[in-house]
Amino acid sequence: MCHINFSLSVIQTLVNQKLIKIKNTGAGFFIELEDSK
Repeated sequence: MCHINFSLSVIQTLVNQKLIKIKNTGAGFFIELEDSK
């Protein structure tokens, strides 16, 4: 698994646009791309 650093504002923007989902795995966060339908 690789680690990628994003600024929180970028993450928030993507979440707001429903482009990604974030799951808290307990050991960190898992970012999943939303299906574009």
